[in-house]
Amino acid sequence: MHSNKVILFVLLILVGCGSQKNSISRGYDATAVLLHLNTTKQSDSIGFNLVQSIPELLYPRLLTGDLALWENSQKRLIVGSKQLQLLEKKAMMPFVSSNDLFIHEYWNLFQKNFDFIVQGFTFTGKNKNGKTITYGYVDAVDIINLMKSEYIPTNANGPDLVTYWDALHTMDFNFNLVQFGSNTFSTNPLISTKLQYQAINDPKVFRKFHTLETTKTITYRVLSPLINSNSENKSLYSAIEKAVNDNKQAILNAGGDSHFSHIIFAPWKVEQITVKEKWSKYKNIHFQELISVELFIDKHAITLTKKQLEEINTTINLQGLEEYLSEKRFSFMLGEINSQEIQPQQSEKYYQALLTKNWNKITP
Repeated sequence: MHSNKVILFVLLILVGCGSQKNSISRGYDATAVLLHLNTTKQSDSIGFNLVQSIPELLYPRLLTGDLALWENSQKRLIVGSKQLQLLEKKAMMPFVSSNDLFIHEYWNLFQKNFDFIVQGFTFTGKNKNGKTITYGYVDAVDIINLMKSEYIPTNANGPDLVTYWDALHTMDFNFNLVQFGSNTFSTNPLISTKLQYQAINDPKVFRKFHTLETTKTITYRVLSPLINSNSENKSLYSAIEKAVNDNKQAILNAGGDSHFSHIIFAPWKVEQITVKEKWSKYKNIHFQELISVELFIDKHAITLTKKQLEEINTTINLQGLEEYLSEKRFSFMLGEINSQEIQPQQSEKYYQALLTKNWNKITP
């Protein structure tokens, strides 16, 4: 939305904010509105795309019938999973690949204080002739617990661990206001622009949108000393290998008993180390917190949490494991930033971007 703020402001000046024809109310109560989101118009810098992610979250539940898909927001007739699949067969693209999403909300503006309630979602597509297909409507009441408990996929530019519900309540996504009460703006579309600016961007209006934290989840693979000559890599692998061999029972207790019990008396060889960390930034100072370490032993993966690693007392060069890992003196390859997979050839560029760029502009 930040990029739209200037555009909306300029448009308001051009149309003449003081004209009676284009005037808008200074307040309104519980007014039903409809927002239109297009997937290609979502800014990459916010880190998530509601148009892509919400259908992906709901589609499996719509197919099984565990979630009601209504014909429209009046909720008089259920579409049903069979009808949904018939509609999808007529579409140019699958349900989860639709370019459009409509969000039904109630807006309230009272004494320069704006707030809103999410009512539900309408899903559409295009048939092979380019005509709109309306799949149906999902009521927010039916999915609020799901949206509050599931995390929306976020790319490298976004923060980590954002629930769908919180993402919706940032209002930090691009949309067009296509209906306000009974007004569809057919005779005066500029009113839509003014209402949207007033609610979302006007500095004279107070609002409490959800604020996202400046955090990221980073996953990287420490290169094996068999393929890398860095002495630090050898030290790290040797130290972790010694720790797990000295604490085999702890590894078994951590969930390795189903696989490792048959090699309990043999030396364990750590074949690969993958680290997951939570990164935060304050005044351009980076903080790294260890989440877990995944070890491949006997071609089988086992994940140890930070607490479990502390219990087996893993140290490298007289340093605790978390402190040592934060210094990054070893060679490694980024695997993921948040939900985004990082290609090996892009690892160094992304890592340097994490250290030097604004965190909403990580993508090279």
